[in-house]
Amino acid sequence: MRKWYIYGAGGFGKEALDILSTMQMSGDWSIEFVVDEVVKGNVLGIPVTAWNDNLVGRVTIGLGEPAVRHKLLDKLESSSLEVSSVISAYSFVSAKALVGKGSIIAPFSSIQATANISQNVAVNTMAIVGHDVEVGASAVLSSQVNLGGGVRVGERTFVGMGALVREGVTIGSETIIGMGSVVYKDIPDGVIAMGNPARVVKRNENRRVFGGQENLSEQ
Repeated sequence: MRKWYIYGAGGFGKEALDILSTMQMSGDWSIEFVVDEVVKGNVLGIPVTAWNDNLVGRVTIGLGEPAVRHKLLDKLESSSLEVSSVISAYSFVSAKALVGKGSIIAPFSSIQATANISQNVAVNTMAIVGHDVEVGASAVLSSQVNLGGGVRVGERTFVGMGALVREGVTIGSETIIGMGSVVYKDIPDGVIAMGNPARVVKRNENRRVFGGQENLSEQ
């Protein structure tokens, strides 16, 4: 039986597990969590395995921190695991959209025609990605985010819950958009912006949304 690993056994890893369970996969697959250091033997009845270079199978990164997603992708690219996407059977992905490897598309999200989701992107529940939108590698779109047509979102950027982004707007790389924000104008790289209308409030100096630990045993 082949293995499909979810890297990270915390909240977003559990969501990734639910999404993976809705997919119709050919052949027999066994799902396991993988973490840096095992604290629990299983999570939700699913085995938890410590990371090592000898793992074989597929892997999806189940963490919602863009910087960590980016770091883990580099790590996994040099391993024997195949970085693979998890796309909910309850999402809509246009046949004319592109979804890069290792991305997560959650239930009831909508990816419209000619949208381009890069590798290792996380699109959470009920997010809307309009036509011609481009989302950079390792970016995270939280639940109920709405990106109008032609929006550009940079690499390793986090867009918070319920944020609305006007069509044609560009959001830079390593930027955080606060939840509920309404973005009418371009936002530069490496900042935190929030409000209605969204305004830059400070630099994103530590390049983190949630802070926390590098150890991924519980994340």
